[in-house]
This record gives sequence, C-alpha cells and structure tokens, in this order.
Amino acid sequence: MTLSTLLVGESQFIQQWMNRLPRLASLLPEAASSMSGAQATMQTTPPDLVILQGSWPQTLCLCDWIKQQSSPGQNYCLVLDDRPCEVGVDGCEALQCYRQSLAAALAAHADAYLWIPEGEMTQDLEMLLRLQLQAGLDQIDAHRKLTRANDLLSAIALVDALTQLQNRRAFDWELSRQVEQARQQQLPLSLLMLDLDHFKAVNDGYGHLVGDQVLQMVAQRLRHGLRFHEMPYRYGGEEFVIILKETNSEAALIVAQRLCNRIGQHPLILNDDGLEIPLTISIGVASLSSEDDAQGTSLLERADDNLLRAKAAGRNRVVA
Repeated sequence: MTLSTLLVGESQFIQQWMNRLPRLASLLPEAASSMSGAQATMQTTPPDLVILQGSWPQTLCLCDWIKQQSSPGQNYCLVLDDRPCEVGVDGCEALQCYRQSLAAALAAHADAYLWIPEGEMTQDLEMLLRLQLQAGLDQIDAHRKLTRANDLLSAIALVDALTQLQNRRAFDWELSRQVEQARQQQLPLSLLMLDLDHFKAVNDGYGHLVGDQVLQMVAQRLRHGLRFHEMPYRYGGEEFVIILKETNSEAALIVAQRLCNRIGQHPLILNDDGLEIPLTISIGVASLSSEDDAQGTSLLERADDNLLRAKAAGRNRVVA
C-alpha cells in the first residue's frame, strides 16, 4: 500500500527528506513550508502520513490542529526532530532534552516522535524510522478496512433485505434532508404513501413465500415506474413510500395514478409456476406546505391520512 505523504517544515528539511523517504518506504511525498499551506492541503487532499520538522516553530500547533480535524486513525503524524547535538552536553542532559521533546510531541497528539540529529542517520536510526513508518502504514490500512466495514454495515442497515429497497430508517433520514433542501431552493416536494390492497388475503391464500415474491415484484415495478433519481422505500409490511423531488401536487397525482395503473392493470405472474395474482394498490398523496415541520412528520401524516381515505373509499385509487 502506498501512503500519500505531506512533509512540513523548512525548505532544507523538505529537500533532504524528499530524497530520503522514497528509499525508506512506498511514499508519495508532497511539501508545505507554511502553516496555511499545510492546512490547505489537509482540507483539500488529506494525506495519510504527515511528517513534521521537530525544530520548526509551528510544528506542535499544526500537529494538534491536524488531529482535531481528523477521525481517530485517519492519519499518522510523525515528528522528526533534526536539531543537532549541542557541544558539551552530556548524556543525561541529552536524554532529558529528548524526553521533554517527546512529551511535547505526544501532548500535541503526534503518533510518533524520532530525534535524528542532522547528518546522523545511523543504521539503528534508519531501522527505527522504517519501523515507525511501517506502524503508520499499518494504522492507516486498519483504518481503511474499518471504514469500509462500517460503510458496508451502514448500507446494510439502510436496505430492506427482502425487496432491496431502502428501508424506513433510510426514509426518515432522507425526508428531513429533502424538506430542508426544498425550502432552501424554494422547490416543490411531494410524498406518496402506498399500501397493497388485501395483501393479507395473498398471504392467507398462497402462503408467506408467495407473499414475499409479491412484495419483491411490486418493489421492482415501483422502481421501474419512477424517474432515475427517485426511489421507493419499504416503510413497513406492505406499505411503501416515495419522495418526489421538484414535484408539485398536480404532478404528484399523475405519478401516483400511473403507479396505481401499473400495478392494478397487470396481474403479477410468478415465474416458477406461472401463477397469476391480481393485485391493486391504494395511494395517499401530500405536498409540502409552509406549515409543515422540518422533519416532514406532518407531511407524512397527511399522506397517511389520504391513504386511509383511499382505503375507505374502496381501494385501488389515489387520494390527495
């Protein structure tokens, strides 16, 4: 795995490590010689590995800022201290100075600190640097794997296993987002709430496995009857809901009637044995108004009320 790398410090430090790093690990280094330049890079193309010059005055402040902007494990900050050994300093004083610098780097949330006095890249120091770079690579790799796993779990949590439509959790999140967007852009927004008529009779007469197939086929027909950017959600049981962006009440009625006809005028045919099951749906329609709340709860309630009215009026119809 190749890490994107940002070198931060004075020009001499950057030039020196630009030449060294590719020989030590699979790195693609970029450089920044100012606080603002480093921050701009972090915000536009965040690197995996950040190597900061320990003697650079803004290193600790920048390191702390980077970690505050990042999620845990997202990047690896290594402080390389290039200050030379002072003449006349004994071993105890040098050790104390090292400990103080290490503590300061860790207090700024650096992942690692290494003192490599200028011109003193010994074999032991090179090995230690390689190991710290490998630790950074391992951390970033683990973070990427965890992120992919979390993304997959999030996707699974938002999808109905039977119909492969997005589920109620996804709908609840998306509805409030669409209400906010419609109001910001001053665009219409409508909602359809659908229910399969007499679905219990399908389950009772043909069994729940056939009922599951019916739900899958209805979901497919709904999906194919909408524009490419519109998606039905399985709200629960035999209920579905559809958010219609940039759609006023008149246009929403046309969409609802088309879906009603698409289901009701063509019996469902189960491929396994050619069984034909006639089915109709009832739909309640509601459009966003200025009185609706930001979560879309009142909008949903009106669509549900209209669905109940459609049921009470004899089913297989649209009510707005």
